[in-house]
Amino acid sequence: MAGKSGIFIESLEVVKEHKILFVPNMLIFLTNLISLTLFLYVSKIGTALLNNQHIILKDSLVSSKFILLFIIYMVVNALIDNFFFTAKYGMIKEVLLKKKTNLNDGWSFAKKHYWTTLWIHMLSIMIIVIPMIILVVLLLSLFPVSVLASVTIFIPLLVSYMIYITMRLLFVYPVMTFEEKGAYKSLENNFHFVKNHFSHTFATWLVVLVVSILTSIFRANASSLSSLLSGQLFFMGLLAVILIVVVELVVSVWEQVYIFDSYLSAKKRKRRKR
Repeated sequence: MAGKSGIFIESLEVVKEHKILFVPNMLIFLTNLISLTLFLYVSKIGTALLNNQHIILKDSLVSSKFILLFIIYMVVNALIDNFFFTAKYGMIKEVLLKKKTNLNDGWSFAKKHYWTTLWIHMLSIMIIVIPMIILVVLLLSLFPVSVLASVTIFIPLLVSYMIYITMRLLFVYPVMTFEEKGAYKSLENNFHFVKNHFSHTFATWLVVLVVSILTSIFRANASSLSSLLSGQLFFMGLLAVILIVVVELVVSVWEQVYIFDSYLSAKKRKRRKR
């Protein structure tokens, strides 16, 4: 495989040839849409929005019932999404190793590794959030002394940590998927892999970052175009929204395939050197 360009092209070909990989993301979108509709209906927020009942809407948003329903909605969504994410990882594994997959492969993998993926999600959030809370506490403690000094220290530290941790966690799901280890062991092996393949990790991370930035620019421009067209021609505005969703879907699936393929490529090179 010819370096990063080879992996990039190969991952595009995989996405192009195996459109079944889009199914988990489409199911995530569909289930999220259904759960959101149910949440808006049960909480009465949807009715208040449709009828422009601002007073009822304001009272509902601060009610204990709304807060409880919102927590349930978020938890249920996260649990359902985790199943489809895990299924997608299993399907990508089958495609990269055997050049074929189906939904049964994904469901089987998800049933077997559902809780591992969920624990990795939770541990990853803790790894990201806890240091950020510490940084915020430091910022608040410095704030009364000097606003400029606290912001000058906080922003570089925050950016540096986000770059560091996103690179350190880049291959955790490929490690879990291909090695089939538990959550803690997957994180440990991922950190070890990144440490031993730093230049490879950085190059992969950089490609993903550039594509994400380009996608964000496209989304911002397409959203502006959609708002403009919606005011003049609703159908054209709707097409722009659909285009945004399609591009986001393609990029999301490609990104996972690219990261998984990049991990597998590094593992194969290491074996050949032995």
